[in-house]
Amino acid sequence: MKTNNRLKKAVSGKLGVAAATAALLAGLPVAAHAAIGQAELFGMGRILGTGGVTSVNGLAGGGINNWALISGLGTNQQIGGTAFYSHVGLSNYNLNAYGASVGLFNRVELSVAHQSFSLGSTGALLDSAIGATLGSVPAPLNFGANYDFKQTIIGLKVRLFGNVVYDQYNWKPQVAIGVTYHDNQNKATLKALGARHHTGETYFLSATKVWVDGLFGLTTLVNYNLNYTNAIQQGLLGFGGVSHNKRKLESAVSAAIFLNRNVAIGGEYRQMPQYQLVAPSNTGGKVGALANAVSKTNNWNDVFVAWFPYKNLSVTAAYVNLGTIASVPNQHGMYVSLTTTF
Repeated sequence: MKTNNRLKKAVSGKLGVAAATAALLAGLPVAAHAAIGQAELFGMGRILGTGGVTSVNGLAGGGINNWALISGLGTNQQIGGTAFYSHVGLSNYNLNAYGASVGLFNRVELSVAHQSFSLGSTGALLDSAIGATLGSVPAPLNFGANYDFKQTIIGLKVRLFGNVVYDQYNWKPQVAIGVTYHDNQNKATLKALGARHHTGETYFLSATKVWVDGLFGLTTLVNYNLNYTNAIQQGLLGFGGVSHNKRKLESAVSAAIFLNRNVAIGGEYRQMPQYQLVAPSNTGGKVGALANAVSKTNNWNDVFVAWFPYKNLSVTAAYVNLGTIASVPNQHGMYVSLTTTF
């Protein structure tokens, strides 16, 4: 009996060692693969330029339009990211934007951006115009000099299907859907203006198609966006107006040609919804010319050149025309943006 017990213990011990050894050996390839995967998890395995640059709302794309591209240059097995700074100098205003994004496995993009829109000396002129119409300027609308409209934008984009590099010989574009959530810090001012909300969302569908052997034999990109939004001047002047708050469908298009692998030129066009501002309660019924002037919104457009000297850096310069903003027409000027990729 004792011999049998010793035998059972010996066999059991050997089986335990064998099982542990087998498990360890079986786990080595998995551990090795995990170690290699960990080393390559953060990278830039995609082709130069396939992450676009950064739009003013923080998402990958052009200057004023986001595209279906996912930010960074990470492959479907990598995580990549970007950080950006943009400055738009208009005839009467200035816009500064900065932020960062992360692209997950060339499938999902998360971004955050902050915008500051300065009225400069135009604030005092607006005060005079409002005072001349109303007899006095309501406290929240007393802009003075160098008043800033500020907002934070959080973005989410998901690539549904398609690949701008690999889908060269079929019709299929790269298609993505997403949303941007805007939180404007000028709640009291926007309420006095007549904007319905200081926060809001813009939903979008993007389709981007690239032909390596495109126009004139050069790599050519075309993008189309369908935006569902009630944002006024992209949310800088709030969301919805005094008459209604319903979102509108607006289109945006972009096109670019790569002159070589490092330089692209192109243009963009973006429809902007218009909502009636200036609340009647703040005007004593005088909502005519003043309300129309403040509410006037034009579509945006630009022409740009983007330079990709390295994988981790892009520089974009553009001429932008944003039309009428806060009653002041002909707002055009220069746009400069830097994006670093990592």
